[in-house]
Amino acid sequence: MKKIMIILAAGIVLAAGVFAVFRFSGLKTEQKEAGSSDLLVSFTDQKLMTSYYENQKVLYKEKMTDYPAMALDRKHQILYYTNLDKSSGRRLIKLDLKTGKKTTLHSGDEYVDELTLSKDGSKLYMRYNLSAERNFHLASFDLKTKAFTAIYPKLNDKDETVSFYQYNQDKGQFVLLHYSEEEDYKKTDEANSKGVAPEPTNMRISLADEKQNQDIKTIAKFINDITISPNGKTAVFTATDEEGEKTAICKLDVETKEYKPIIKDGREFTLIDSAQPQFSKDGKKIFFLAEAKGAKLLKDETGNEAKVRTIFAYDTDTKKVSKEWEKPNGIINGFTVLN
Repeated sequence: MKKIMIILAAGIVLAAGVFAVFRFSGLKTEQKEAGSSDLLVSFTDQKLMTSYYENQKVLYKEKMTDYPAMALDRKHQILYYTNLDKSSGRRLIKLDLKTGKKTTLHSGDEYVDELTLSKDGSKLYMRYNLSAERNFHLASFDLKTKAFTAIYPKLNDKDETVSFYQYNQDKGQFVLLHYSEEEDYKKTDEANSKGVAPEPTNMRISLADEKQNQDIKTIAKFINDITISPNGKTAVFTATDEEGEKTAICKLDVETKEYKPIIKDGREFTLIDSAQPQFSKDGKKIFFLAEAKGAKLLKDETGNEAKVRTIFAYDTDTKKVSKEWEKPNGIINGFTVLN
């Protein structure tokens, strides 16, 4: 169940999903001054220059060489990010924003993305893949010892793969979206042999810490991301239907295991297949990526095309949606709600 994250530097393959849009006018949309939210944003322009923003402030710029993963230590003003070097492979970089000093923490063939800083600032969490294997793990990187540790699944598990995760600092807990590579490849091969669209792989949602994993729900749908509320009671994910025509952000009650769609395409926006929903610090808003109505179509220097993306916020009380962050001449790769 392989998906392509559509950014200006297209062609970087990540796990799980298909792209679809569905027009729906059930949500009210408000305009809000851009930059009013506390966000870390990765943004790539048409010349493939990636900028890391803390709200509207540019922290750092660098030519894109790989899909940009990032984490920010606000207390010590340190930006962690990844890039690809032709000679040394993929690198994990520490940038001191006060002095401009860059330190390579690790370089090698391992693939790393979705960086998150631990609450005490001693570790980075990430999706981690060894070059000789096809499945991804949730892993930690100790910033002192420079050692990786697989959290889930363990390294001897060559089948289960983590397609997305989020770290809940308040609870010291991860919410995981994971599935069986064997099942996924089997369904894809069967569909190819019949010339039909593949059936969705069973996507498992679970809660974990660094010692144990607790299954919450298994859903046979094309699910592309996952997030958890600060109180740990609600998970939210982006899902696409089997026909690839409807995309929605769904809310899952962790206790009852019941879920329902809460955000669908509105008059002012169209959801993308990985909307990357995230809760605000107080749990009252859900931020997500979408294409605003009339979004500008961009073409980069390699000829790839994509539409401008906008970060919106859904108010869980009023059900209204507001525009939070947008730049006109590039693509938002990803964002993080800052703690």
